[in-house]
Amino acid sequence: MKTEFNFAQDAVDRRKFSVFRQTCWIALLVAAITLGRVDRAAAQSQGGAVFLSIAGASDTRISLPYQQAPVDSGGVTAISANSLTLSGKSWSSNQFAYKAGQQPQTYYAEFFTGALQGAFYTIIANDGDTLVLDTKGDDLTNHPLGEIASGDLVKVTPYWTVAGVFGATQSDLILDPRTSPIFAKDDVLLFDNNLPGSNKAPSTTLYFLVGKGWTSVAAPSDSTADVVIPPGSVMVVRRRNTAPAALVNMGLYGPQRRAIYVHGATATSANDQYVSLALPEPLTLNEANLAGAVVKASANSVFRNDEVLVWRNNTPGFNTPANTTLFYQTASGWLQVGNSDPIGDSFLLQPGEAIIIRKKQNNAAVNWLQMPPQ
Repeated sequence: MKTEFNFAQDAVDRRKFSVFRQTCWIALLVAAITLGRVDRAAAQSQGGAVFLSIAGASDTRISLPYQQAPVDSGGVTAISANSLTLSGKSWSSNQFAYKAGQQPQTYYAEFFTGALQGAFYTIIANDGDTLVLDTKGDDLTNHPLGEIASGDLVKVTPYWTVAGVFGATQSDLILDPRTSPIFAKDDVLLFDNNLPGSNKAPSTTLYFLVGKGWTSVAAPSDSTADVVIPPGSVMVVRRRNTAPAALVNMGLYGPQRRAIYVHGATATSANDQYVSLALPEPLTLNEANLAGAVVKASANSVFRNDEVLVWRNNTPGFNTPANTTLFYQTASGWLQVGNSDPIGDSFLLQPGEAIIIRKKQNNAAVNWLQMPPQ
């Protein structure tokens, strides 16, 4: 069974996502049980897949709405500024901590219930029952989303990696490899949302080198197979071959709120944040929970505040700019530059596509709280 979509503005029949998700959920749950990886959070999740087309001789911006199955979960019994203790655990020391060449998987802890539902942090260490997290400066005892309560469910999930998504060996690679670092073929470009500025160039260029595996332009002697692709992030696939390729993102989805962090701007510069839906269903602009806190309202169409930029009706080629700019006005709702008609209930953000949230000067960072459609 195959589910496909394009990024047109036409209404999408959400029933096909629901039916396909239920079909895949059974297969994924059986696989998780077989591998000994099923847990409480996985059992409450749904499975599915999206088929993402990668255009030939072009840049294609994509994201991954489905994530891997959780390997463990538990209720919170204690917290510190950067750690969580879960009930009933007896983990091995640093079982979930990445170590190149020994433990190649990076894991994250995501809140499945409670005030922090949908927020996630990379696990950097653990002992028998406690996870130490890279909270990027957040204090878990004084979190902007609210207070963590005893019993809040947290799930431990491996990140997708570049090798896991595009192929770990040449035989299962979906992109064209290089035979030499100096002869470019297909690349995967990543962005660093921690860096301020607008119209930002990708910060990392990855490629597969025959005889070596995944590496990067910046450090061709180092392996990049374990580079993670977090939920809500964006990649550019630079396909130099004129023939298109296809990527299947298949995984699990817990039908609850997701929280994607959006960095703020500085006093002197706007800040482009490359983000995406972490949900596998399309959302209208009104459903997406962007207006207000995430995208500040504009006074008018000339002096616009925060904006949302997307790529629609793409023309082939490289380094193509976003061609659709959206903004929000309190009185009129969502508008598109060049169109005076409100589009909040008709314009769909699609799973698997890339979005830029352009935070204007002095606008603060915020969590984008994405809610599944009812």
